[in-house]
Amino acid sequence: MFGKDLKIKPEDAETVIGAGVKVEGTFNAVGDVIVKGELTGSLETRSNLHLMESGVIEANIKSQNAIISGRVKGNLKVEEKIELGSTAQLNGDINCQSLSIEEGATLSGKCKVGGDLKAANKEKREEVEAEEE
Repeated sequence: MFGKDLKIKPEDAETVIGAGVKVEGTFNAVGDVIVKGELTGSLETRSNLHLMESGVIEANIKSQNAIISGRVKGNLKVEEKIELGSTAQLNGDINCQSLSIEEGATLSGKCKVGGDLKAANKEKREEVEAEEE
């Protein structure tokens, strides 16, 4: 069942960073993001992130859910679930409600699983949306 609940279809993704593509800077999205290439800077989406096996992210990440199969150097703050696939290499701290780690994945950093992160992020998102209106 690993990855079954969080599977992101390419046709449903708002943004796909293709293999061979390098992106630098602050990256903000509302919908699902699939990364097959490289991203450096920061990444935030209100939806789901799927880092493919070929993908590399050197950034702090905020998302609703995250499926990690590639390499990450940075911290992850995820409202709900993080799934680390067998090819995942994560060097950074994680904060989430639920964590799945497949055999073969590597993780170097602090883990905070559970707590009130989802509620705190929801309140912050509602404040930001109210300011935007």
